[in-house]
Amino acid sequence: MAEAKKEVRLVILVKFKEDATPENIEEAITEYAKLVDVIPSMNSFHWGNDESEKVNLHLHEGYTHIFESSFDSIEGVQEYEDHPDHAVFEKLLLSRVEKLLAFTYEPTIVDLQK
Repeated sequence: MAEAKKEVRLVILVKFKEDATPENIEEAITEYAKLVDVIPSMNSFHWGNDESEKVNLHLHEGYTHIFESSFDSIEGVQEYEDHPDHAVFEKLLLSRVEKLLAFTYEPTIVDLQK
């Protein structure tokens, strides 16, 4: 397996608190998305809702949303973590979540053409 071209991804799974309103959730997503424009090392941001039930797959452990960001390096992820705007966002997000799982990884491309 070959390593992907210099990219690091941060994946965050979230279960929002029962009392988090749709507006609270939308605000958290919007504030996260804004970080792409203020943190130079953050290349992209994507998010989605859990769709497991549509395919009868119930392994989500209660997590309802996924957030994914990409960076050029592990150092870029650290820049993101240390950025003051991230600290403000993190405080907002953590006030609205019941549980959170974060995973940082360097993608590996599987080359089946050998």
